[in-house]
Amino acid sequence: MKKIDKLKLIAAQLFATQGLKKVSIDEICQQSKVSRVTFYKHFKNKKALIKELFTEQKNTTRQAFLQLLEQQASLEEIIETIFSLQKKALDSLYSQAILSDLHTLDPELTTFFREMEQEKHDFMHYFFTQLQEKDIIARDIPVVLIDMQIKTLDIFSRKKEIISYYMGNEPQLFQDLLRIFIYGISSQTTNNKH
Repeated sequence: MKKIDKLKLIAAQLFATQGLKKVSIDEICQQSKVSRVTFYKHFKNKKALIKELFTEQKNTTRQAFLQLLEQQASLEEIIETIFSLQKKALDSLYSQAILSDLHTLDPELTTFFREMEQEKHDFMHYFFTQLQEKDIIARDIPVVLIDMQIKTLDIFSRKKEIISYYMGNEPQLFQDLLRIFIYGISSQTTNNKH
């Protein structure tokens, strides 16, 4: 395994268990058996490593969503894949330890995660537009409303009352929000009302 890959693998494991703030470059290097010189050859600082890890995870997830569109997957298959992707994310870069840190990051990382959130919204707009065109989700729900629901769910996930309620069980919050969202856009749900 290349040194950069080992650094990323070990860092992701450490972040998942300890959070973004507690893990130091020294600990990443020690656990990876890689020198600090090698670390800095690949990454400007710990923030650069964090950004790369999350960008790679985003790209992997996006590719999985695009494959769902190419495969002409059913809504059930899409839901199953989304829950599977979410579980993988919650077990790694969106672990409880990391989610707890996301509310108290420095301005540079806060900006990075906000930009990632906007990219997610743009991509999800495209994804759900495609699902509507394929009659996989209800056509009578405007995509702009789906966009707003996704943004609202993101806002809910940052509300103090909700954070407090799910404290210590942050992954469950994202599972619950996803279940509510998927049920709402199902074409079976809206077609049964007519």
